[in-house]
This record gives sequence, C-alpha cells and structure tokens, in this order.
Amino acid sequence: MIARSQLRAGVGSLVFCASALIAHVGIAQDQSAAPSDAAAPAAEDAAPADPELAAMIETGHTEYLKNCRPCHGSKGTAGVPLAGNEKVSGGPDYLIWAILTGPGYMPEFAPALSNEQIAAIATYIENSWGNSNGLVTPDDVQSAR
Repeated sequence: MIARSQLRAGVGSLVFCASALIAHVGIAQDQSAAPSDAAAPAAEDAAPADPELAAMIETGHTEYLKNCRPCHGSKGTAGVPLAGNEKVSGGPDYLIWAILTGPGYMPEFAPALSNEQIAAIATYIENSWGNSNGLVTPDDVQSAR
C-alpha cells in the first residue's frame, strides 16, 4: 500500500506539473499574439513626464520579463491577469504583498529580490496595461517586509 506521504508527494507533483502546463500554454498564447511585445512596453502606455518614474518603469519592465512573464505573460493577461485587475489598480499595497509572499501558486519573491527590484516590478505593473498609479519606492517595499 502506498504511504500517505508518497501519495501527497505524488499529488503535489501532479498539481505543480498541471500549473506549469497551464502557465506554459498561457505563455505560448501570449507569445503567438505578438512576439515583439516582450521587447518593449505596450505602445498605449506613453512614457511618463517624470524621469524618475520613467527610469523605474524601464527597470521594472526588464525585471518583470525575467521574473513575472513566465506566468503572467508579456501583456499581463496570462495566469492571474494584471491588466485591468482591481487589486492592482487599487494602489501598490496588495501588489507589493503579492510579490513578497506569493499567494496561491505564485512563488514568493521576498528571499530572491531586493527592495529595489520589487519596487521596479511593482512600478512597471502599476503603470502598464491601462494602470496609472505612479511610483512605488524601495521604502514602500521595505515597510511591507
């Protein structure tokens, strides 16, 4: 008879594989729509007049592609959508918490990313795909840790 711990490990592996497959399908669909979109922020998101905000968005875009795109896609519409998400448009608190702690199947990034990286990613998300919520600072992230 299979031990309960072996059964749990098997089920856990199955859930992980299924979520990875779902993320992969979402990425494939996202990439097939417009592969060049991954190289630059969406055209409808005009560059902000504030140079500090513009620089943080640019850095955040790079960090987003490395850390978030595999699940959320280059347009923020795969997995749990970030585009048009009420929790994202409500200000940075939820988004910072989510990046730090990884709710649901999302990995936690608190141990892997600096306050600066998380602030840049949050700023990028907060100012992309129709969102326009301004600058998220490393101090905002530190306060949430």
